[in-house]
Amino acid sequence: MGRLEDLQCLAKVVDSGSFSAAARALGTSKSAVSKQIGRLESELGLRLLHRSTRSLSLSAAGHAVHAQGLRVIEAAQALEAESAGQSSQPRGLLRLSTSTAFGNLQFTALLAEFCQRYPQLQVVLGLNDRYVDLAEEGFDLVLRLTSQPAPGLVARRLAEIRYVLCAAPDYLARMGRPETVAELAAHRCLRFGYLHSPERWTFAHARQGEQSVAVQGALRFESGLTVNSSESLRVAALAGMGLAILPTYAIGPDLRAGRLQALLPDWRPVGGLAEADTLYAVYLPSRFPAPKLRALIDFMLEKMGEVAPWDR
Repeated sequence: MGRLEDLQCLAKVVDSGSFSAAARALGTSKSAVSKQIGRLESELGLRLLHRSTRSLSLSAAGHAVHAQGLRVIEAAQALEAESAGQSSQPRGLLRLSTSTAFGNLQFTALLAEFCQRYPQLQVVLGLNDRYVDLAEEGFDLVLRLTSQPAPGLVARRLAEIRYVLCAAPDYLARMGRPETVAELAAHRCLRFGYLHSPERWTFAHARQGEQSVAVQGALRFESGLTVNSSESLRVAALAGMGLAILPTYAIGPDLRAGRLQALLPDWRPVGGLAEADTLYAVYLPSRFPAPKLRALIDFMLEKMGEVAPWDR
């Protein structure tokens, strides 16, 4: 992976944006920085940086080396602090990712308090409605909504994600309120087009087991049509376009205010969108997790509590 000081040099070049600025920050010369980067590229057999007279950018290989190098640096710092018996304060750059809907509706507000609590941290948040590869894309931690985290990663359970079948009062006044799962077949249903089997909705009952019903769509969201399907589905439900299955973190205020009404309360949606039933903090395994990771996970556990705040 390269010597630690060379990885530190690469990180400083990326952070500062030029060899000259990195040299000033490191207290050395531009030529010395250039030699260190050249040595690292030679050792790895990879071109890490695209250089021109006006710009400097990481290559595809450089992105991966830079991301992994940051983890090596942080692990070394954590080991040094632990060996010295020091309590290292969270500091530096913390790169996070989560889904667009959860980030917009819940997590961004929590981040404001987190950043106030740890002013020495700089947080970069990416909102992505796709699978994020921590190692390849350089994220320190991902808040992932899933039923089963991918193997090879550390996953800390933070909260349950609940889903409800709901509709606007205007829709129910026009079309009637379904009282059984079977009755959903006669209703207009809002669905996601990117799911493998969006034509059927399945529900589970504590005593009656599971029931599935074929549904007809009033509006179908294809993955390329909207920036975020959950948020768009909520807007369509509020507009009275049909029934929707949505997470309570997205519609809690709507349910409390009566803008949406929960339906079939004894039946729990399962499968499809509702498979993402748990919020996890996911990160790459390390013997010495960085203090910034521990700080964020502890903060999220504190805020989530036994029942997630949006379900209280």
